[in-house]
Amino acid sequence: MDALIRLLAVAAPAAWTAAALLYLFVFLREEPAAERWAPRAAWTAVAIHVLALASPGLSGVCPMVLPASMLSGLGLAVGTVHLFVESRARDRGIGVFPIALAALITLAAAAAADPLYVPSGALPPASTAVHVTGAILGYAGLLLAALFGALYLVQRHALKRHRFGLFWERLPSLELLDAFSRRSLVAGVVFLTLTIGFGHLVRRSVHPGESYWDAKIVTTNSLWLVALLVVIARRLNRIRPATSAFAAVGLFVLTLANLLVVDLFSSVHRGL
Repeated sequence: MDALIRLLAVAAPAAWTAAALLYLFVFLREEPAAERWAPRAAWTAVAIHVLALASPGLSGVCPMVLPASMLSGLGLAVGTVHLFVESRARDRGIGVFPIALAALITLAAAAAADPLYVPSGALPPASTAVHVTGAILGYAGLLLAALFGALYLVQRHALKRHRFGLFWERLPSLELLDAFSRRSLVAGVVFLTLTIGFGHLVRRSVHPGESYWDAKIVTTNSLWLVALLVVIARRLNRIRPATSAFAAVGLFVLTLANLLVVDLFSSVHRGL
């Protein structure tokens, strides 16, 4: 069984890398065969990655509660959320960016820890794993929204400067980049809504009467509210696509601050 766990830990980043290479062929050469097989390879990577994350559970370690598995889960979430967004847009060329990002994150996670590592201390309950999984999916949506928003701004600047070349020609239109960013942001808001709601329910049942004035809780709820307002504003055509792109990048910067800085001041999430 240990050999299978190690095999899956190696197979997941390899599968994402193979999918990223196929997407690269689509982006650079628009190969019809690569365009057919790229999403299939990516979905195969999703399946292998899910098995890789779940397999340590056979050793008694609940998935998604250790830092390395959280990082690996972010790579899986980025790839999966993009594939759902891509299936609506039916454009494969831009997939090289999120799929390559998923491969890099998965490689970093695989290099960071032993898949058979079992911590000596007590692990958080399974409800924490569910909460963390929802949060990672939400953050993946915000990351993709920022990625496509940044590409939108880059392409917009290039068009204004009349820059031409292979990279600019292969990038999708501004309308499509905006659609990818907007839909990714919607996905992020949906998952954040679910994970925040679940977190409040669990906290209320486990620690009834405790204050919600914790740095992490307040910051995460504020981040969710701002993202929701951006989604609603776009839906009502109250802000322009460029403003939305800047907002998506800004939201991800706030997300990083929430993960790297705010946790230090939180009594609820410290150590998770």
